[in-house]
Amino acid sequence: GHRGVTAAIVNPSAGSGRARHRWPGAARMLAEQLGPVKACFTEGPGHATALARELADAGCDLLIVAGGDGTLNEVVNGILLGSSDPRVGVLPLASGGDFARTLGLAGLAPALDALAAGNSRRIDVFRARFRGPGGAPAERCFLNAASFGLGAVAALGVRGWYRAVPGSARYLAAAIPALASGRSFQVTLCLDDSFSATFDITTAAVANGQYQGGGIRIAPEADIEDGLADITVVERVSLAEVAANLPILYSGALYSHPKVRHWRAARVRAEAETEVPVELDGEPVGTLPLEVEALPQALRFILPPLRQAGR
Repeated sequence: GHRGVTAAIVNPSAGSGRARHRWPGAARMLAEQLGPVKACFTEGPGHATALARELADAGCDLLIVAGGDGTLNEVVNGILLGSSDPRVGVLPLASGGDFARTLGLAGLAPALDALAAGNSRRIDVFRARFRGPGGAPAERCFLNAASFGLGAVAALGVRGWYRAVPGSARYLAAAIPALASGRSFQVTLCLDDSFSATFDITTAAVANGQYQGGGIRIAPEADIEDGLADITVVERVSLAEVAANLPILYSGALYSHPKVRHWRAARVRAEAETEVPVELDGEPVGTLPLEVEALPQALRFILPPLRQAGR
């Protein structure tokens, strides 16, 4: 069996293929720290979910995710479908690992140190229900953030020609056409059955981690262990307003902007009369309505020994 076995789920195409070149060196360092690691390479969308479920069910103790937020999302979904409870670690081989950034693991050295120390804690995951392709109800968990409105438009764009743009700028570049057109979305938000209001938004996020879109600090105070989502709503803004406020997107001062609202809740529902796109952990998945609920402490995750993540 796989008891006590460490496996790495490697997405060779992460970071526009950079992960493929960086894996052999990373694998050597992993083996030095942890002993033998069984490497499994993903071959396409959905494969990491199947691999994670298979490895977890076989009793694998530690699953290391060598890829970006999308690979991490798939692995978490595979584990939550399975019957066992392996620890999950992250090895960011590509840029743009927003969840790793929240954990203070956005580099090979800190990630390897954390894996060597092996300290795991239970962290929150969120279950999302939404309208999938073709309008059928769909369900999927996310670890970092769900967003709707412009964030999801940008996530769609990032899959296209924007791959040529450097990682940190890619998401904003993909958002510019929609921002320039002045597009906004009328969305009704219900939080914990206690608050409901309608907003004209540019974008909104339901976040577990603090970062989205390659380092935009969309939820500067989010905590992965509090059992709550941090909800950020950016009311209708123009391209000029975004450009004038670029620094606050990255600095942690986002809440200082008058058009940014934020709340915390364990359950969130967002609905709209028009088609509003939704993305989970950077992957376009469908449209509103979206319902999110916290799954507190659903996952064992390897964190840095002394975590000051984003604090």
